[in-house]
Formats: sequence, C-alpha cells, structure tokens
Amino acid sequence: MRVTGGIGKGRRLKVPPGSRVRPTSDKVKQALFNILGEKVKGAAFLDLYAGAGGVGIEALSRGAEKVVFIDDSRDSLQAVKRNVEETGFGERAQIIPHRAETFLRKTNERFDIVFLDPPYSLELEIPLALVSEAEILNPDAIVVGEHFKKQPSPKQAGRLMLYRETQYGDTVLAFYKLGDDFQDPTVK
Repeated sequence: MRVTGGIGKGRRLKVPPGSRVRPTSDKVKQALFNILGEKVKGAAFLDLYAGAGGVGIEALSRGAEKVVFIDDSRDSLQAVKRNVEETGFGERAQIIPHRAETFLRKTNERFDIVFLDPPYSLELEIPLALVSEAEILNPDAIVVGEHFKKQPSPKQAGRLMLYRETQYGDTVLAFYKLGDDFQDPTVK
C-alpha cells in the first residue's frame, strides 16, 4: 500500500500485521481521488473506519486541509499514527479512538468529504444513514462509501442520494450528496 498522488506520492504505508484491516487498493484510491479532483484541496475530510489510514493520508497528500481518522481498533490507530508521522502530515491529522457511531453522535465538526469503508459484513446503508443524521456535512459535501460488489449501493440513505457509482474489480465506490436536487460536482 502506498500514496498514489500529491506531495507524498510513492510513500509506503504500513498495515497492522495479522489484522482484520482490508486496505483500499492503490488502484481504487487513485480512481477515487481522480473523481474527487480539486474538491480535495482545502477540504475537511473524514475517514470513518480508517483502518491503516490510507485514504485519509491520500487526502492529506493531495491537499486536504484536515483529516479526521476514526477507528475503534488499537492496532489500526497505531498504524494510522505511524503512517501519518512517517509521511509528515501529523499537523493536519486528528486521530480519534472511537466507534464510528459514537463519533457521529458526539461531534460538532463539519466536513466537505466523508469516506467510509465499513467492514464488508456491515450493510452500507446503516453507516450512510448515521452520517446523514449526524449533521456533520457542509452543504456541498460528498460522501463516498466503499463496499463489496455483491452488495447493492443504496439509492438513498436518510437525506443522502446516490449520484454516481463506479466498480473496480470486487470493489464499488458509491458517491452521495445531500438532497435530490443537485448537479454532479465532478462535472464542470
């Protein structure tokens, strides 16, 4: 696993040995950030179910102003901390040891981009609905859910509406926006 773009391009990232972490592949990360494009620069980015932190670190490398990493596994949090330190992005990273649900209930922060990659055993609709209810999204926020191809992307979860879906091997990226009357933010 490595950083695929931005100022940290090529830096290797570590995954906790023998852990349950299923890192987002470099190919999928690169596709995700190609789709997000300029929206990442200056963004407040939330990496839920952070695992080893590869997606959040990619956001920092590509110019996100701040990334909040959330995970409840001590091994994952140690990997995120080590990866953030080794890539030199510590000043723009916040690592919080919480379950995603607990963080979403407690936080007052707002985000421009939320990435969630829950365990494949968890239906994507559940964490999407929690994000929708949490009042953490700025008006033009983008929410991206990663899931296994055999699980459908929910068309709607709370106030979030699916507007784009892409598949890379066994992995699907589902893109959501608030409400049902919006323009695709990746189209200029």
